[in-house]
Amino acid sequence: MPFASALVLKIVPLYMNILLGFIAGKVLNASRETVVRIMFFIISPIVIFNGVINTRLDTSILLLPVLTFLISTVLCLSFYKLSKSIWKDSSKNLMAFSAGSGNTGYFGLPVALLLFNDQGEGIYIMAFLGITLYDNSIGYYICAKGVYSPQECFWKVIKLPSLYAFLGGLFVNCTHMHIPELFHDFMQHIKGTYTVLGMMIIGLGLAGLRNFKLDLKFIGMTFLAKFIAWPIIILVIIFLDLSVFGFFDPNVHDALMLISIVPLAVNTVVVAS
Repeated sequence: MPFASALVLKIVPLYMNILLGFIAGKVLNASRETVVRIMFFIISPIVIFNGVINTRLDTSILLLPVLTFLISTVLCLSFYKLSKSIWKDSSKNLMAFSAGSGNTGYFGLPVALLLFNDQGEGIYIMAFLGITLYDNSIGYYICAKGVYSPQECFWKVIKLPSLYAFLGGLFVNCTHMHIPELFHDFMQHIKGTYTVLGMMIIGLGLAGLRNFKLDLKFIGMTFLAKFIAWPIIILVIIFLDLSVFGFFDPNVHDALMLISIVPLAVNTVVVAS
């Protein structure tokens, strides 16, 4: 089966989960906030922990969070400078935040769980951790400039459950601690839960929309950042790595490509509210 057809067959069920979330929000008045808290504090840290313990770590993989954090920061600051000539209100801050971020968690990670093997999953998690750290540091500071101080952003990062799940997984991986087989069986259920609830969150968010109006200028800038700037930067990095450096393996290239094409982050909507 051609890769494109296989990809479509894997992604279609994800969109069906979005539809289920939309129905749950409209018909059952399901609470998006409750699902988000379950995902943020329980499900996501477990998935991150599992991904890290099952990843063969080397220098190139350990540097992935640094690379994605730097890309996010550079794009955020670049679009902040560019947006100041377009908007005079807080739209420029929101634009800058969204330029560096992306739906790497609730959209990207379920796709990674479906497309990649255990090593690929772990590599993707390492890459998206850098964007998570950006979201809760530079990104939030730029987006809410004048509301959050650098110290408050620092404490936001310190309180991230995913950070401690990552560090715990790193410790287990490096010390080669034995993980019971029962945990691996348990993870099959957790991965399924993450995939279903993660996509349903998007549907629940859509169900909560009360007013709908297209801001073509903002959408255009967002598309420029998410679907032109991000892919170009990642393609340049992959090209240089293939032709000159040879630092990353193909699994890293695949993870970076997926991160570069995920849609707008759900966190952008939360921060805007």
